Amino acid sequence: MTKIPQHPIAGSSGSGNTASFEELLEQLEQARAEIQRLEKLMHGYPEQLEEKVRERTRELEAVNRIATTVSRSLNLDTILRASLEKVLEVLDLRFGAVFLTDEKNSELNLMVQRGLPDDVVEEMRVSPVGEDCPGIVALKGEPLLISDFQDGNHNNNPIIRHKMFKSMAGIPLESKGKVRGVLCLLSRQADRFGEEDLKLLVTIGSEIGVAIENAWLYEKSWTHSKKMEELSMTDSLTGLFNRRHFYRRLKEEIARARRQNYPVSLLVVDLDNLKEYNDKLGHLKGDEALRGVAQAITASIRQDVDSGFRYGGDEFAIILPYSDGSEAMEVAERIRRTFEEFALDGTSLSIGLTELDYEEEVDDFVSRADTAMYVAKNSGGNQVHHAEKNS
Repeated sequence: MTKIPQHPIAGSSGSGNTASFEELLEQLEQARAEIQRLEKLMHGYPEQLEEKVRERTRELEAVNRIATTVSRSLNLDTILRASLEKVLEVLDLRFGAVFLTDEKNSELNLMVQRGLPDDVVEEMRVSPVGEDCPGIVALKGEPLLISDFQDGNHNNNPIIRHKMFKSMAGIPLESKGKVRGVLCLLSRQADRFGEEDLKLLVTIGSEIGVAIENAWLYEKSWTHSKKMEELSMTDSLTGLFNRRHFYRRLKEEIARARRQNYPVSLLVVDLDNLKEYNDKLGHLKGDEALRGVAQAITASIRQDVDSGFRYGGDEFAIILPYSDGSEAMEVAERIRRTFEEFALDGTSLSIGLTELDYEEEVDDFVSRADTAMYVAKNSGGNQVHHAEKNS
């Protein structure tokens, strides 16, 4: 009978070192546990991935809402207020502020805020670049996250010294590589802001920075356009409106007066003896006399109601809405006396005035006032002549 040889279990040396059955079972249980752990991990992975996608979607929606909000306006104040409100809403916060950089003075100015105590607002109206939350962020161009004010850093910051706040995030508002401002957000909770919040806020900060840049460019363009418009309708010597703007403004005022049924009076003013004054003292002195007439007019009329114009050469005109003939006479005399007090050797003012007849044309209205001025001038000058309206 043939005997079958006996072999030791694999992994053993055969002499008392053969692995026990219990050890094999333990190894098997460990393997099973590892398989179960991996199965659980793989089972939860799709859920984690889905949550990440949802979170990213929420972030993108938040950025889109803020970008849409700030792009609706080119008014800087509107942009700043809307930006702060929307960021606080998205992050469910109650406290925040926006600062704008003043490169000329190396400082930041507090523009809008929500929820900050009065003493903090007062102390942080102006923050030097490099100091406090906004100043540090502006200097470095990087976000600043202080998770817990109890750590003892930045104790000079008035926000950190205030006991009601526990954590803060400062975000640069950048455009074209420049920090245009700083967004500071605060919370009463420590560790309120995480790295994910910071990433979201940096993206939002870029959107706000671009909106600020666009608002500044628009304001600069508008200011330049306004300045050019003013230059086109202003007399460079006297600072009064010029003849072209006179007719434009007079037509508008007459049309409005006819609709609303209120009086309009017109003064035409001539500087007496300007030629002789120029011949005697020179044209520079003559220019001074013309500026003197403009000063007398400006000092005697109602700002933002009446309008003064250099009509041409030594003639001036004043449109007086809501003034009848007798009221216009008082203004004319005030102008004449004011100029008389300047005591410019041999000069004076001849003034003609008339009140609008709603049925007459613009040129007829001007002609009656101009004729009245010549009556005053031919009567010796330094006086006012009132031409009664046609009806």
